[in-house]
Amino acid sequence: MPVDTITQLNKLFELQKKAFQLDPYPSVEVRIERIKRIPPMLKKYRSKIHAALDQDFGGHSDKASDLLEIIGLMDRAEFIAKNVKRWMKPKKKSGNLITLGNAKIYLKSHPKGTIGNMVSWNFPFEIALGPTIDALAAGNRVIIKPSDLGPACGAVLEEMINDTFDRDLVAVVNGDLELAKHFPTLPWDHLIYTGSGHVGKLVMAAASKNLVPVTLELGGKSPVIVHKDAVNNETIKSIASIKSVKRGQMCVTGDYCLVHSSKINEFVEKISAQFKNDFGADNNGAAHTCGIISEKHLMRLHSLIEDAENKGAKVINTGQENKENKRHMPFYVIVNPTREMKVMQEEIFGPILPIISYDTTDEVIQFINEDDHPLGLYIYGNDKPFINKICKNTQSGGVAINVIAIQAGVPSLPFGGIGASGMGMHHGEEGFREFSNQRGYFHKRKGGVYNIVMSPYGQKTDKLINDVAYASLGKQALFALKTLPRNIAALIGF
Repeated sequence: MPVDTITQLNKLFELQKKAFQLDPYPSVEVRIERIKRIPPMLKKYRSKIHAALDQDFGGHSDKASDLLEIIGLMDRAEFIAKNVKRWMKPKKKSGNLITLGNAKIYLKSHPKGTIGNMVSWNFPFEIALGPTIDALAAGNRVIIKPSDLGPACGAVLEEMINDTFDRDLVAVVNGDLELAKHFPTLPWDHLIYTGSGHVGKLVMAAASKNLVPVTLELGGKSPVIVHKDAVNNETIKSIASIKSVKRGQMCVTGDYCLVHSSKINEFVEKISAQFKNDFGADNNGAAHTCGIISEKHLMRLHSLIEDAENKGAKVINTGQENKENKRHMPFYVIVNPTREMKVMQEEIFGPILPIISYDTTDEVIQFINEDDHPLGLYIYGNDKPFINKICKNTQSGGVAINVIAIQAGVPSLPFGGIGASGMGMHHGEEGFREFSNQRGYFHKRKGGVYNIVMSPYGQKTDKLINDVAYASLGKQALFALKTLPRNIAALIGF
C-alpha cells in the first residue's frame, strides 16, 4: 500500500489549510491573476497533453484533445476572469422599512477554504481544471486527485500544476484506490467528485462523517428524443458525431434514442450508415476520437452487447472488431432493447446506441420518468408543443434542443445533475457560488422597532403583538402610518 501518497495528501491538506487562514479573502486582482495562469499553462503543455491522452486511451485524436481538453478550458478561464469582479460584489437584499428601518441587508460571497477535486478518467484535464478555475475565482485553494485509470494524464497534470502554482494554492496528488478511498475522508471545506453513481454514494458517505458539502457529477442514461419530423441527415449526423466524442465515454452523451415508430427503420439504417462512413471498414476511430480506456471497460461493454443478443435484441455492428492490442471498439446499434437488458439498466459509457420506438408523446414522458433523472435531455424536432410538453413533464440536469451535450460546454451555463445524476453544479456564476460561502449580512442603523421587540418586554411589545401583528388590516395600516415617517427620515439621513 503506497502510504507515501496518503502522507503526501495529508501534508498538502494541512499546508493549504494554514495558507488559507493567512489569506482568507483574496482580492479580485489576485483571483484574476491566478485564473489567468491557466491558459498559458495549457498552451505550454499542449504537446504533453496530446501524448498523455493518446497513451492512456490507446489512441486519442489530437484535434479532440485541443477542442475538449484545452480550448474549452481557455474559454472558461477567460469568461470567469472577465466576470468574477461583478460576482464578488455584495447583493442587496430587501427588508421591511417599518420594522427594520434603515438597515443595510446584503449577501456577500466568501471563500470556503480548501476544495478537494476527485477527477474521472474520461476528461482528465477538463474535469481537473474546470472546477479548479471556479474554485480559484471564489478565492479557494484546491487539491486535485486524478483517476488512476489515466496515469500518463495524471503525471502531466501534476507536472504542469507544480510548474504553475505553489502547492499551498493548487496541488495534484496521484495514487491508487487506497488514496481514492482516503481522499473523501478528510475534512474538506467542499468536495467535488465526478464519476459513477456507485462510487459517488461511497464518496458522499465518507464526506458526511465530517459534514463536508459535496458536488457530485454522476451522469446517467441521457435520452435523445427524435420527433418524426426530424429524421433527416442533419439529425443523424449530429447524433452520431456527438456519440463518437470520446467513443461514447462522455457523461452527457446520448445514452439511447427514442424514435417515432413510423421512422425507426429509416433512422436505424441511416445512423448505422453514418457510423460506417465516419469510421470506415477498418474502424480507424483514433483519427477522430479515442480508444476505450481499459481492457476491463472494453469487456464490460462487450458483455452489454452479448446480454442484449442473448435476450433477443437486434444488434448491428457497424465496423471491424478490435485489432490486436487495440481498444478501438466499433459502434454498435441495438434496436428496441427491453428494460430487462443490461444495456438499458446501466449507463453505457461506450460506442453502443440503443434505439427504441414510441408512438405518443405520453409514451416518451413515461419511459423517461420510469428511470432516474438523467444528466442531459435532448430533443430533435420542430414541433414546439411536443418539445414543451416533454420539458415540462420530465426532469434532467440540462436540456439541449436539436443538438447534444453543447449545454455542458457553454461557460455561462451551470453544469450539474439532479437526483441520481448528481447534485450541485459548477461552470460560470453558479460555479462561483457553489464554491463560496453565501454569507448574509445585517447592519442595523436608524429606525425600526428594535426597542419594542427586544427584552425586557413592555406595554409597547404587548401593543405590537396584540394590536398590530394579530390586528385587522386597518390597525396594521394605522401603525405603519405612525412609524413610517420616522423610518423614512432615517432612510434619507435626517
